[in-house]
Amino acid sequence: MTTHVPLHKERRKNVRLTLAIKGRILLPGDVALSGQTKNVSFGGTFFALKRVPLLKVGDFISLELLARIKFTCEIIHYNQEGIGLRFDFILIRYYEHFKEMMLLNAPDRDQLIKELGRSIALPD
Repeated sequence: MTTHVPLHKERRKNVRLTLAIKGRILLPGDVALSGQTKNVSFGGTFFALKRVPLLKVGDFISLELLARIKFTCEIIHYNQEGIGLRFDFILIRYYEHFKEMMLLNAPDRDQLIKELGRSIALPD
């Protein structure tokens, strides 16, 4: 029997779905690059690009998925395959589309619904 030991502690708090969603990012200087997601969670995404420009971790960029869901994202990391992004802001009208897309593609819809309940803090 083989035991797998992680090389590093998993820091992600959200379930990732393997989804290839076409979109584009808008970098400083109004540079738009097309690509697609490799995986998506309620916390962020890995956005694959054919050519990854020189980026700065911690910078904020815009992400548009399916030409109708728009986010402001923080660059968490990048490599030759693409950019790891943390979702920072989304308008409620875009969030509803995003949430439905995630729930429709989730292998365990109930798990994602529980995750949503944990991550939304409502004021008293």
